[in-house]
Amino acid sequence: MDRKRMRLQVIAGLDPEGNEILRSRTVSNLKFEAQDANINIVASALGSLIATPIKQVTRIEEVVL
Repeated sequence: MDRKRMRLQVIAGLDPEGNEILRSRTVSNLKFEAQDANINIVASALGSLIATPIKQVTRIEEVVL
């Protein structure tokens, strides 16, 4: 079974030294045919709904050989 997910890495705040505290949120069950541009559009839309800024979007594919 082929699966595609996206991971949003968000900046949750700063530690006492001023370094970013990062958290990840994963969105599952994306269509396997989804193009990167469309995934980026969805990530941007989700980013506008959450209080923390998105630092990075990662596409994750699992393919059974």
